[in-house]
Amino acid sequence: MSKTVVVLGGDGVGPEVADVAAEVLQKMTLGLEILQPPCGEKAQEELGTFFPDETKKLIDESDATLFGAAGDTSGFLLAYLRWGMDNYVNIRPVKYYPGSQTPLKDAEGIDFVILREGIEGMYPGREGDLSLLVEKLPDYKDILGMGFSDHGEGKFAVRIVTEKRSRRFLKFSCEFAEERKKNGYPGNLICVTKSNVLRQTDTMFFQIAEEEVKKCPNVELGHYYVDDMARRILRYPKDLDVVTTTNMFGDILSDEAAELVGGLGLAASACVGGKVPYFEPVHGSAPKYAGKGVINPTAMLISTSMMLSHIGMADAGKALEDAIAAVYLEGKHLTQDQGGSASTSEFTQAVLKKLG
Repeated sequence: MSKTVVVLGGDGVGPEVADVAAEVLQKMTLGLEILQPPCGEKAQEELGTFFPDETKKLIDESDATLFGAAGDTSGFLLAYLRWGMDNYVNIRPVKYYPGSQTPLKDAEGIDFVILREGIEGMYPGREGDLSLLVEKLPDYKDILGMGFSDHGEGKFAVRIVTEKRSRRFLKFSCEFAEERKKNGYPGNLICVTKSNVLRQTDTMFFQIAEEEVKKCPNVELGHYYVDDMARRILRYPKDLDVVTTTNMFGDILSDEAAELVGGLGLAASACVGGKVPYFEPVHGSAPKYAGKGVINPTAMLISTSMMLSHIGMADAGKALEDAIAAVYLEGKHLTQDQGGSASTSEFTQAVLKKLG
């Protein structure tokens, strides 16, 4: 049966990179049904809603969604793709393609993955006025003996880490590392927490990781605090295989890691585990570059490669990744962020040429 892929633009540069993904998929002639329903800023202008009911219906019925970027308009759409679909695993590869711009003298061989729990933690923002906590928890004392009323006026944010959601995510993480080992990777899983400070939430998270890794005897588990991990990503990136962590830590560490291999223009992601997976570049809507034809579509194309592999077209996904790598190695059609002068379209055509 033919697979159906919904390609959504969203806001800012999102429609530009989404169009690139749709063009490449069409020209790869894979027998996919590729749909591009309205959403985001353009839909808001033309239809009076950024997320039409028909678009939602097509997402629900698809095999996968490619999403360009969320700005102020498409935030709820992104929330639907992640929380509405319960896509609790955010996969963010960190891989060096020779020819990309890197601050390192030698980035050859960097190839690891950050797995970010995508549903809870500090996301979505659960915030309010401190007076609410004073009212609801008048007897609460922290380890310093302070109550909420002792802080005066201010705001609070709540971080939620549950046993059930942590376990399914860490089960996925262990199995992911085990699968990578079958493909020649070390099979090392590093769990990142701040359990020396967040002694209940993060201690529980790591304890569950220890329990789940016992079911994957070929996987070796390590543990670092997030501040130490931030340092290790810069110092020992070639020693890393799979890093697993909570939502906010994964968001921050993956952006840091992306700079080692070329920046956010190469930072791809997959959000899986729920009803319909979605795939998107990490760079966001970047409105100042919208409509100029200069955005680097690499992150979107790598996300597209990940999508193909996820829906059972691993050979096509590998072919697309190889074509991207070949364009970087050749170095003739790179975008401005990579030290070149190629437009978005010129880079795309170079990839298509490599695909044959």
